Amino acid sequence: MKQIIYFLLIFALLLVINACSILQPYSVKKITPSIPEQYREKVLESLEEAGKNKKELLKVLYHYKDDHLKLQAASFLIANMQDHCFADVILVDSLDNEIKFNVLDYENYHQIVDYIDSLETEKDHEFHWKLKEKREDIKTVSADFLISHIDTAFIAYETLPWTNQLRWQNFLEYILPYRGSSEPISDWRTYFWNEFSSLRDSTSDPLKLSYLINDNCKKMFTFKDVFYLHPTDLGLNQMLEYGIGRCEDMTNFTIYAMRANGLAVTSDFTPYWPDRSNNHAWNAIILPDGEVIPFMGCEANPGKYTLQKRIAKVYRKLFSQEQGTLADVLPDSMKAPPWLGYKNFKDVTDKYVQVSDVTVQVNEEKHFAYIAVFNDNDWQPIHWGSVDSLMNVTFSDIGRDIAYLPVFYEVVDTIMVEDEEKPKYEPIPAGKPFILNEEGKVITFDNEAVEIREEINHKFLMRKTGQGGVNEVKIDSTYTWFVWAEDEWQEIIDTTATADSLIFDYYYPETLYKVEEECLHPDPRIFTVEDGEVIFW
Repeated sequence: MKQIIYFLLIFALLLVINACSILQPYSVKKITPSIPEQYREKVLESLEEAGKNKKELLKVLYHYKDDHLKLQAASFLIANMQDHCFADVILVDSLDNEIKFNVLDYENYHQIVDYIDSLETEKDHEFHWKLKEKREDIKTVSADFLISHIDTAFIAYETLPWTNQLRWQNFLEYILPYRGSSEPISDWRTYFWNEFSSLRDSTSDPLKLSYLINDNCKKMFTFKDVFYLHPTDLGLNQMLEYGIGRCEDMTNFTIYAMRANGLAVTSDFTPYWPDRSNNHAWNAIILPDGEVIPFMGCEANPGKYTLQKRIAKVYRKLFSQEQGTLADVLPDSMKAPPWLGYKNFKDVTDKYVQVSDVTVQVNEEKHFAYIAVFNDNDWQPIHWGSVDSLMNVTFSDIGRDIAYLPVFYEVVDTIMVEDEEKPKYEPIPAGKPFILNEEGKVITFDNEAVEIREEINHKFLMRKTGQGGVNEVKIDSTYTWFVWAEDEWQEIIDTTATADSLIFDYYYPETLYKVEEECLHPDPRIFTVEDGEVIFW
């Protein structure tokens, strides 16, 4: 009798173990040997970080465990999924109340700025952007979405000659990824595979196909500046509904349309223009022979797009994590400037403009320093370098014919964020401003006190304070002349225009200036004066 009971207990235990195996068939330990070695460590990190979503990612790996290429593709996506997300931000006042507005209710960007400025004046404080939601892919993406996405990408890889002729790594980086930036994810592959099937069938030339697809994209989506103040990157459904967006939305729309049809397309961007305000993103197509051709999705075809001459830095968006970024070496106790704290881009400046490596000496012992350009009436960091024991730092591959300032990125104050006091970081001058001229020569500006500088008694005239018609000198407007001295802008003269130009009686040599118009939204440009002539930078 005891033996029968013993065997019944053993049998029941085996049933329980088998049932658990059926209910929980996805084991990290069992799948680990199947994961390609080059991705294994990062995949395991991602699974750990996924939390409750680990099962969804494991489903994908198990689904492809007997398909070598698709398992590589799935492993590539999961290994590099960290930091990819949908980010939604809102504008709030100092009491954390949301300031609601719809960009579609305004004709242009300046109307929205005027509205926000009027509310800030009424409430007597500045507003700021607050993160409302961060939907991390690694914690939310479903197995069904990834499997469908990978299978649809492989239809292109297995059936289209221009796709299967690509280097495998280019397929992984520039066709396989399911998002372009931080937009809501969607099944854009199926939509654009069906939408442009006739175009795809009409040619075997990938470059010609890119023209055909982009010509159609131009009819479907275009630029409008009000979307500079839209709180998120647009998803496909919003793009199709609105038909308008900012340049990053245009690049994403084009990425969707072209990747869905087997074309390797990405987005390149400059975080800050060096001689005017704002930034810019555009597309680049990678052909099977490795040639890369820039273009502007929804606007200008490959080979027909011309960027402006002055560019300080160009970065290429990646889904994978680039090695050797600032994010790899910056301690957790330090904060990176905007744009520079991410791992998913690589520097391609030398593919666009002539560049130089520039070594400067900074004025304090720090771990890192940054090189900044003047944009939106402030110095904006666009690249970084490590400071050595002699306080020298080298900034690699920076564009020429541009004015720069070396800076640190330091805590200057505190701000309240969600009822919590947090440090406020800003760029702090770390050395003298300089111009890197067209020949690659560094010309350093005077940084001494204004009082000890030599005055050149030679008049100079200004009809504009910067680029564009908005900066034309206006009669009866008040203007302030600033000189860069002792690591800051110092006010020299206030003057009211009595004509359509400003006339100054003297200037200082080797000096950087700006002139601001009062009571408007100025976009002043820094300038030098050479032989009485104003030269904007």
